[in-house]
Amino acid sequence: MFTVTGESSLTPAELWARAVDFGAHTATVPLTTTRTDGGEPHEGWSFTVRTTLGPVRLDDSMVVAEWEPPLRWRVHKTGPIHGWAEGVVSPSGAGSRLTWTEELWFGGKLLSPLTRRVGDVVGPLLFGPVVRRIATVTR
Repeated sequence: MFTVTGESSLTPAELWARAVDFGAHTATVPLTTTRTDGGEPHEGWSFTVRTTLGPVRLDDSMVVAEWEPPLRWRVHKTGPIHGWAEGVVSPSGAGSRLTWTEELWFGGKLLSPLTRRVGDVVGPLLFGPVVRRIATVTR
């Protein structure tokens, strides 16, 4: 499991809106596209993030398991990548903070202990910049 944070000058409501626009995350995550259910996110709403590098494609399918606007959401991974991710938006100084906690792994009983540890190390390197870009105001 890993946690990364992004500080923002946005209000908590503005940061929430950016953070839960899951379809727009592809602008902050290289090599990805996102397919979402229609409408606004809610419990049971699902989306898939596809990462493509040349001929290799990996779909990370998720369903919203908990939805507490404008403070917190949690998704469960339902595809070949297992685990969960949770986002929490909170006030911070004159702005807000996005705290992203995630646990992910591949494979069954034999591989999951190893891939969890890899996810714990690689996750912050991949998701830290993404969370900071979501929190950054660009005008």
